[in-house]
Amino acid sequence: MARLLPFLIFIALAIGFAMLFSNLGRGPRGTYRPRPRWRFGTGEAPPPARPGTVHIVPRAQLDGLRDAYSSEPLDPDRPLARCGACQALYHAESVQALKRENHGRCAVCGGTDLGPVRVAEDD
Repeated sequence: MARLLPFLIFIALAIGFAMLFSNLGRGPRGTYRPRPRWRFGTGEAPPPARPGTVHIVPRAQLDGLRDAYSSEPLDPDRPLARCGACQALYHAESVQALKRENHGRCAVCGGTDLGPVRVAEDD
């Protein structure tokens, strides 16, 4: 029994650490955190779209969304940009701030594929 006790303590600590670290970095339940899509097995992100690729987003899809940099509600009538890797949306002013302060990288995933958005009208 004396040999078994250290083993049981080790197992309990390992389970405790696993539970602790599995919850780190997560927001409140139900919060969506976009992540870049990875290629299976290579560990590399997919190549970005060609510069200037226009992202077409339906107007209804923008309802209730916020700018990923400023947290301001998205205004579909203003110029918008979208990250090609994680699909985060920005106002043009936020993209300019990201260029100045974050080397032009997405605030969510760090990608550099920030392309313009064309808002499609709903039928």
